[in-house]
Amino acid sequence: MTATVAALTALSAMRARPCQAQDQEPERAPGCYIAGGVDALEKGNLHLAEREFRGALKAFPALLEARENLAITLARKGELDEAVQEFKGILTDWPKWAEAHYNLGLVLLQKNDTDGALKHFRRAAELNPAYPEAHNNLGLVLEKGGDVDGALGEFREAVRLNPQYAEALNNFGQLLAQKGEIDAAIGEYRAALGVWPDFAEAHLNLGSALWKNHELEPAEYELRTAAGLGSAEAQVRLGAVLGEAGRSEEAVAALRKAVELLPDDAEAHVLLGAVLEQKGDLAAALDEFRQAAKADPDFADAYANLGVGLRQQGDLPGALSALQNAVELAPANPDVRYQLGFTFRRMGQLPEAETELRHSLSLQPNNAEAYYVLGQTLEQMGKHQESATAFAEVERLHHNSADYAQAVTQYNLGMQELGKGNLSAAREAFGLALSFRPNF
Repeated sequence: MTATVAALTALSAMRARPCQAQDQEPERAPGCYIAGGVDALEKGNLHLAEREFRGALKAFPALLEARENLAITLARKGELDEAVQEFKGILTDWPKWAEAHYNLGLVLLQKNDTDGALKHFRRAAELNPAYPEAHNNLGLVLEKGGDVDGALGEFREAVRLNPQYAEALNNFGQLLAQKGEIDAAIGEYRAALGVWPDFAEAHLNLGSALWKNHELEPAEYELRTAAGLGSAEAQVRLGAVLGEAGRSEEAVAALRKAVELLPDDAEAHVLLGAVLEQKGDLAAALDEFRQAAKADPDFADAYANLGVGLRQQGDLPGALSALQNAVELAPANPDVRYQLGFTFRRMGQLPEAETELRHSLSLQPNNAEAYYVLGQTLEQMGKHQESATAFAEVERLHHNSADYAQAVTQYNLGMQELGKGNLSAAREAFGLALSFRPNF
């Protein structure tokens, strides 16, 4: 889950004597050093900030504000190990300082030490139950560890404590969407945007949720807004929405921009390839599928789409190799198993086709098209009784589907004409079959 994590929080110099205009080195008061350090930190001058905080500690080694702000400065400089040591030193002397536990949790999260981050976020929330940032980040770590219910509880508490906490509202919405509660997620995203209208991630998530609800027009608006606010991922989703809306030219333009922004985004390449394939540009589509596989060698969809495209091109050995890679990466994907079985059948490897088609149906028992291809395969193998059983399943699943029956009729007619050598009549019949069932 892409989520917003609150930044390290610098402490002010309120505990120390205010910096006076007449304070000069070496007589500067510790508060003057801290004020200068906080000002430098806010302006991004990390080297000056570090020097100021170290100056305060030289004058007053136990000054808490200087110690914690030094640790924060080191973290922002990327010196994470040094920052961790500073925070641990603070907590040795001040074990009940909630903000130090929280900030240490953030640094440990940057180091991918989720167990350590979980420990310190939880301790921060225990020491200060009214600490919404601690609950929010505790929720993120729990979600990452698979404790969805625990994460939901923490996000809910963060929002209860601060109903204007846009990041927590967005994170809460993402987890609700992950659980399939799309309408509830949409409500949280809208609440986040009510607080922060230019929150690009919330626009992206709202657009994605609306897309899942098949509300394409408002989804497009939100995704365009997110893209305008700098979200490259929104450009990918926008292309997908435009493609689903049948606006293929706009979809191609959006997805070409997406792959320019995210050249290593495998999903963007696959989506672009799919739209190009729909437009009839198979060669360009195959290039995109290959780019996707290169960008992410573990992305099963890249190999699956490449395999289907190569089969359409007539390269059955290439299709078989790509689909076998896809099955290896996603063995529980019924569609990939179906496509592999279909390819085996096209190559005349009927026992292998039967195995894959049956495996696909064990994962997705209501796939009538898989039963149809299995029936054809079994018929060719001479297993007439089993073939009849498979075709009976097709009829059972589609007894109320007139379009499917029409597609089957036209397909069979096309095969008959093809066998007679009547290519024009066969092409017409296959075209009619696809008009009834575009994915037949």
